[in-house]
Amino acid sequence: MPRPKSKMPARRFHVSGQSIVTFNSRTYYLGPHDSPESLARYAVLLAKYQAGGLKIPEDFSMSDIEPQIQAMLGDSEAGLIQEQQENAPVLVSHVTALYREHLKAKYPTKDGEEKNKERYRCEKIADKLDSMFADIPVEQFGPVKLREFRDELVANGMSRNKDGSRKKPLARKYINRIVNNVIGMFSHAVSGELVDVTKVQQLKTLDTLRNGQTTAPETEKVKPVPIEHVRATAVHLSPIIKAMLRIQVATGARPGEICVMRPCDIDRNGETWIYVPSKHKTGWRGKEKVIPIIGDARDAVTDYLNRDPEAFCFSPKEAMEWRRSVGTANRTTPLSYGNRKGTNRKKDPKRLPRERYDSASYRQAIQRAQKTAGVPHWHPYQCRHLSASTIRAALGGLECVQALLGHSTAAMSAHYAQESLEAAVRAAKVAPKL
Repeated sequence: MPRPKSKMPARRFHVSGQSIVTFNSRTYYLGPHDSPESLARYAVLLAKYQAGGLKIPEDFSMSDIEPQIQAMLGDSEAGLIQEQQENAPVLVSHVTALYREHLKAKYPTKDGEEKNKERYRCEKIADKLDSMFADIPVEQFGPVKLREFRDELVANGMSRNKDGSRKKPLARKYINRIVNNVIGMFSHAVSGELVDVTKVQQLKTLDTLRNGQTTAPETEKVKPVPIEHVRATAVHLSPIIKAMLRIQVATGARPGEICVMRPCDIDRNGETWIYVPSKHKTGWRGKEKVIPIIGDARDAVTDYLNRDPEAFCFSPKEAMEWRRSVGTANRTTPLSYGNRKGTNRKKDPKRLPRERYDSASYRQAIQRAQKTAGVPHWHPYQCRHLSASTIRAALGGLECVQALLGHSTAAMSAHYAQESLEAAVRAAKVAPKL
């Protein structure tokens, strides 16, 4: 039975300093918290909500009730409120609050994801900034405060373990990236007319951390994984993950590009199959990436194309069914004893297999197989480096590597589209195989 609607939704405090209220899943900003203006707006909205049968008209705009608000407050009261708003300082918490709203639109959750990783990362940075400087006026937040924030990242990172101990130190390059994210928050506040553009220019005067001038560690250079370690790991993978790994090694694709592969994304009309990922790292620039599917990659993907064209080729649900079938086949207990097939499963599990793998679940499956195989630790992105180094050694140049791995600008890709495709095919023919 659905929960009944509230006849009087509560007025709440927002981190921006305003009062807010939510009617029919839509949030309205009422003005400074507990101010006469916010109370008047709340009363008028509540009356409209109740008069409309617990519903606000879809075409309603806050500007529609402004004349009524002004009449309730009186001209002198309204002028006083406006003067208070103009003189109220803009705080760092206002900047982060505006940026959080921007993140919801920029990084929406989709494809069954519990949360968008980049949005979560940026929100954690905003949390860290608020924990140190939320009540500081923007006018007082300059390069010195930004340096204090950076020094805190070097000393303690973004957070600590539950027992209070320090987590793994953040790398120098990543700290510089976080600082740039903070400057980006203030840049967004400029577009929202909260901050003057000179504030962003002022923050940019802070020099970046340089190698050898900080205690923050350096990131290790990503090296190609030995093909022997990949083959030893593949023995202990499920057929689905193994097929994904074969395609990645043969094409040098990014893990995320393999995870989103669908039959409708693969053009099988010509002699060479062409895979155009629906989403990839540089897609936001308007760049289209093409990946030739030939040789070992074609053999690996063929068995996963006989499905709905819009469905993902590699399904965690199918992998779970495979594991269960293997467990049943390897069962040593007679069928007349113990649990019958399927009787020990939860009727209503909290988590169900998703429609597709993501980079994290793909990596975790490979790392579990590594432990079973007893090989040194490696991660899927090293397969991309393996493909690049193998192709370069075989063909003696970077042109084919750039074409296959997508390391070209959008303008150059458009100008040399056919040449890049032919170079990518030449590269795919000499890529490593499992």
